[in-house]
Amino acid sequence: MNSNTAIWKIVYDEMLRKYPQAVIELWFNNFELAYFDDERALITTTSDGFVDLLNKKYAPEIAEIFEQTLTFHLTVKIFAKSKFNLEEALLSEMNASNPMPVQEPTAPEPTVNEKEEEPAHDTAFISEKDYTFDNFIVGSSNKLAHAASVAVANTPTAYNPLFLYGSSGLGKTHLMKAVANEVKRTKPEFNIILIKGEDFTNELVRSFEKKTTPKFKEKYRNADMLLIDDIQFIAGKVSTQEEFFHTFNALYDSGKQIILTSDRPPKDIQHLEERIQSRFEGGLIVDIQPPDTELRIAILKRKAQLMNVNLGDDVLNFLGENVKSNIRQLEGVIKKLGAYSFVNGTKITVDTARNVLSGVITGTVPPTVVADQIIENISKRYNISVEDIKGKKRTTDIALARHIAVYVIRNATNLSLKNIAKIFGRDHTTLLSSIDVVKSKMAEDSAFEYEITSIIGEFS
Repeated sequence: MNSNTAIWKIVYDEMLRKYPQAVIELWFNNFELAYFDDERALITTTSDGFVDLLNKKYAPEIAEIFEQTLTFHLTVKIFAKSKFNLEEALLSEMNASNPMPVQEPTAPEPTVNEKEEEPAHDTAFISEKDYTFDNFIVGSSNKLAHAASVAVANTPTAYNPLFLYGSSGLGKTHLMKAVANEVKRTKPEFNIILIKGEDFTNELVRSFEKKTTPKFKEKYRNADMLLIDDIQFIAGKVSTQEEFFHTFNALYDSGKQIILTSDRPPKDIQHLEERIQSRFEGGLIVDIQPPDTELRIAILKRKAQLMNVNLGDDVLNFLGENVKSNIRQLEGVIKKLGAYSFVNGTKITVDTARNVLSGVITGTVPPTVVADQIIENISKRYNISVEDIKGKKRTTDIALARHIAVYVIRNATNLSLKNIAKIFGRDHTTLLSSIDVVKSKMAEDSAFEYEITSIIGEFS
């Protein structure tokens, strides 16, 4: 059973409880989970003529089931199986959710008499009321990052660039958006651009294709404040790094604020050009650590209040001591407990929380799902696609990422070598070779050993 099948089985079992058998047989037995990550689930159906109806009526409800069972929010989109193309679907979803619409010409270049396009701003992206300093809970693990962000919001270029890094779900993006919101409030005339690193790359590529590169350059170099989330995604992309380097220099030399986030410090971003790493290290680099017990309890209490979920101190303490992942997961458990309390009309006790959240607290999430999460993590960390990690390519970078994935899965889950081999489409003797490669490299390189141990720790 692959990871998508395992995830879909969990969700499908919940659907069986919610919907009549006739609905299951008519619609859902034709569904297949084609793609899944921490932001979206793409489902295909053989009921091609009813895709619009299924998306309108059932996609939001299925998204709620995903959230209740997996404890984090994502969007669900249903596609006709006969026309489904994963690459096109992901690009479509990216464009649909892109917080800053790309200003692309749909007609020949305008003449001098035609109206110029307005520069693209991301006000829809940064105006989300949830992302403020007031509702960011500060503790020892994020105190410096919070203080630096407030300083930049109050005095742009106080720290330039400001580079925030840490694992997913710890609040990097929240702080970045809080800066943008605060500056937009106090300096409404500021041209603020906030974009993800991957979207920056995609927009640049499209500007090459449509021969609109001058407009691309003008847009970004006229920003008063440039904020790029997950900057690690530009690593290894030669043209993107070249353009970003010049954009960075133009903004920096003009005294414009730059804020960047990443899942690791600049020195650990593989294939990042040395000149760009040097620019990053010339500013303030701040890491955000996972919240300690006290901060987790404070976050849980605030989230419960915002969601109107009544939890006693004993339950909050229990959750704070046992749910140790990230802030996104803390929010997820509150949602799940709130839904359980509402549906069953019962008060949440420690025993109830223990039973409802058994998969989160005791680690009973299917190991194949964990394996998929590990591969996704390594894909993002080393900028190697999941398809290449699981595939047959044997370039040095891809092979090393594959070796690491095998080693981490072997050490962080209870999957047998035989079952791990099925994930990668290889025999178990090949996996033993991968494990030996990583062991040898860890013995020779203490930094590499620390990195691999850290990855394993995220999933153990």
